[in-house]
Amino acid sequence: MAIFRKIHTQFWRDDKVLEEYTPECKIFMVYILSNQNTTQIGIYKITKKQIAFELGYSVETINTLMDIFINKYKTIKYNEETRELAIKNWGKYNLDRTGKPMMDCINKELKEVKDKSLIKYVSESIPKKEIKDLFDMYSNENSYHHTYNESYENIGQEKEEEKEKEKEEYKEEEANDVGRYAKLYEENVGIINQLVSEWLIYISENIDIELFKRAIEVATNRGHVNKGYINGIINKWIDNNIRSLKDLNAYEVSSKNKGDRINGKSRYIREIEDESIYQKPSEEQIREIQRLLQ
Repeated sequence: MAIFRKIHTQFWRDDKVLEEYTPECKIFMVYILSNQNTTQIGIYKITKKQIAFELGYSVETINTLMDIFINKYKTIKYNEETRELAIKNWGKYNLDRTGKPMMDCINKELKEVKDKSLIKYVSESIPKKEIKDLFDMYSNENSYHHTYNESYENIGQEKEEEKEKEKEEYKEEEANDVGRYAKLYEENVGIINQLVSEWLIYISENIDIELFKRAIEVATNRGHVNKGYINGIINKWIDNNIRSLKDLNAYEVSSKNKGDRINGKSRYIREIEDESIYQKPSEEQIREIQRLLQ
């Protein structure tokens, strides 16, 4: 992780930036060049969910921007499997000097790149022959293995195992992709703005999609289909360590078995029906909160 990154002032005078980039494209590109995941070699691991969270956009918007810069402008590449991003002209502006500290850093970071084709992609714009040769060595699988005197068969097996593990992690992440939550929200509640987008990212990281759907159903049955009411229901579940629909079902059964009932209703049902939990704060409460925040 670097403390700072160089962004040339000429970026803002580039014809393509001036004539074609939307405001979102400009912000996205500056972020890609300067976020805390960037490395000295211009190849780094980052998830779309992180980009969306830090820019305040939805994952759908990030998917659109990624597609534009990958397929239209052809300035970046992204490996969906390893979640590695490479910047095409990074070497042209950032790899223009050598020296032992620089070369040691580059060597260390190149070792960590999983998709070797991204190394070749960045290498094409590197002006310094010494650095370009190092990139080319790592982009060649056979040369890399030979250089470090390791068994090709063992490495191949380890890479396959690592790849399978990453696939499983990726599938798990996709299962909770915020886009599914956003779609469910739009279809049942309303338009997604920046605040709702940030909230959905938080929700997607804390409860599963089926429990989110159940919260919307409860709000619908109570006639309060809005973010505040749904958030109140979810927060109550999280307070009780309920993160999935399975957890919720177990909680209901547990409440019934404990005989925790008043007037024929379990504690769970009473909590859901206690509308004071989900009501919006009064104007007086809002003013008090604003006073405390000042």
